[in-house]
Amino acid sequence: MSQRIKNVDEEMLINLQVNVSLKSFSNHNGFKEGQIEQAKEEFKDEIMKHLTNKLADEYQMEEFLYSVDFVNYEVDSNGL
Repeated sequence: MSQRIKNVDEEMLINLQVNVSLKSFSNHNGFKEGQIEQAKEEFKDEIMKHLTNKLADEYQMEEFLYSVDFVNYEVDSNGL
């Protein structure tokens, strides 16, 4: 028996809230005065973009539901 596909066109907004714990920094040449504080601020500015870029993509043939074998879905970074 071959796989059957049923197309569905539906969007949903999913709000995600995550805690990000900053653990350490490393640097080959050591650290200059104020460099850690600058790195913390840069991290705060960039982490949301970084995580959003990891999530935003099109996914196909994902196997994670019990009710069907596969699901195709896309995550749009504009909603994050």
